[in-house]
Amino acid sequence: MIKCKNDCPKDAFDGCCHFCPEREKCGDDSCPIEDPNTCKDAVFTGTELEIFNNKAAAVIQKIGILLTQKAEIETAEKSMREQLEKAMDEYQIKKFDNDVIKVTYIEPSTRESIDSAKLKAQMPEVAAKFTKRSYVKGYVKIELKDDKK
Repeated sequence: MIKCKNDCPKDAFDGCCHFCPEREKCGDDSCPIEDPNTCKDAVFTGTELEIFNNKAAAVIQKIGILLTQKAEIETAEKSMREQLEKAMDEYQIKKFDNDVIKVTYIEPSTRESIDSAKLKAQMPEVAAKFTKRSYVKGYVKIELKDDKK
């Protein structure tokens, strides 16, 4: 919950002025700061998760919107790439470029790789000998839920 260090001048609300349902009626008496995250008088209370959710709500919402837009753009891009690939194959075009993009048609091929799971199971000492360890930086993973894609 977000509270305010200051009492409501109209005794109408016990919380952050920004969320007061009577805010419009206050006129000049209302808090001038719109974002509780930047207000020096806002006090966040509750569990760590509740506080985090309150402080990051706007960012979380914007990221959700951006991820939805990104998924839509990626779907459109995939469709356009398939159309372009089909046209390039049909007209036997291998390369194309203009002022904006450069496109190269890569023909289907095969690739060889080592099945590390089988290698570890059948020859663990060889797998251990050639295992390489790398530092991986921490990051935030964000995914759209299936019904938002």
